[in-house]
Amino acid sequence: MKWRLRAKSLHPALGVRLARLKLADFLFESTFSIVRFPGRSLVTTVGTILGASAFVATLGTGSTMEKQVSSSFDVRRATEVRVVPQVEGLDSSWQDPSKLFTVRSLNGVVAAGGRTMLSDQSVRRTIGSPATAVQVVGADPGAMAVVGPQIRLGRAFGEFHDEHQVPVVMLAAPVAEKLGVSRVGVAVFINDQAFTVIGIYDDVVRQGEMMSAAVVPTSVAAKMVTSGQPPERDVIIETRPGAAQVIGAQAALAMRPQAPYELRTIAPPDPKTLRLEIERNIKSSSLMLSGISLVIGAVSIATAAAASINSRTSEIGLRRAMGARPVHILAQLLGETTALGALGGMVGVVVGSVTVCVIAWLNSWVPVLDVRSALLATACSGAVGLIAGLLPGLRAMRIQPVAALQR
Repeated sequence: MKWRLRAKSLHPALGVRLARLKLADFLFESTFSIVRFPGRSLVTTVGTILGASAFVATLGTGSTMEKQVSSSFDVRRATEVRVVPQVEGLDSSWQDPSKLFTVRSLNGVVAAGGRTMLSDQSVRRTIGSPATAVQVVGADPGAMAVVGPQIRLGRAFGEFHDEHQVPVVMLAAPVAEKLGVSRVGVAVFINDQAFTVIGIYDDVVRQGEMMSAAVVPTSVAAKMVTSGQPPERDVIIETRPGAAQVIGAQAALAMRPQAPYELRTIAPPDPKTLRLEIERNIKSSSLMLSGISLVIGAVSIATAAAASINSRTSEIGLRRAMGARPVHILAQLLGETTALGALGGMVGVVVGSVTVCVIAWLNSWVPVLDVRSALLATACSGAVGLIAGLLPGLRAMRIQPVAALQR
């Protein structure tokens, strides 16, 4: 098979035709020019390697993440719904146990409970000792189940303590250290009223602000409310994964069916939407870096091609003197730069694929690689090489045989 250009007679009487370049010769010359200087060829393709590998790694990692369970996101936060009053001065009837029971019966609810958050109260270790301002939070057992305190010492209070208004308190570890409390069973004084420390926790699953609070049963906190310092009330709900949006739409109606608009539900954004937004931002940034790398690769290939022309001027002149036409010189040079770009793309595809597999292995994911992205990266790299070789190739076409052979 021959790679032919349209042949026209130079002189019809003599039957002289323009030279033709066989496809086999074209491929051999282009390949030989690359292989005889492997180091230079490798350095020339670094830019396209980086661009193609970044492209494949970006799309591969994004596809891999899309196929995984949303474990990379804060699932705890994505399964939390909070209900607060929309109307100022709203009574606390929406927090009644019967209303909370209705919320807990909703399909998708794991736990739910009410909280009464008082302003900072005077807390001290003993009567007469210096007082520390600590926020006091009243919470029922359902709310504590949602908060999920990691108990270091003692235990959490239960239904009995809430029903009988037992003066017990759970302290966050930072608060306990500030008060000098290192064990349970001792008393602390909140507004000079004795409370027995029933538990100390050093971490929470949700509601990080509880790490700076003293927690008492809801019924006890209700007695501490003063007219001058109205408390902040809310209901916190733990949902199953994927149910937060649905529960958020139902909770206000379940707790206040006569006027659901008086309550405001705060639900987390859809994890899928959030994940796609994050992936979109990562992909756009990475693709921009890929484009920059490909531009660098194009400049690198163009520079190498221009330097190659200077060193091969005599060779080009000899080819012209032996009958090669300017278009043959252009075709050969474009073949070399396109091959360099495609070679860099193929190496970049391998590097990017290995990167995706390593990331997936480190995170115990199943790697997902798109063959189309690999082919696209190689094609783009080849196109970059082709474009990069145009200017040097046009310059090589203008070399005159006589001037070249005299050098």
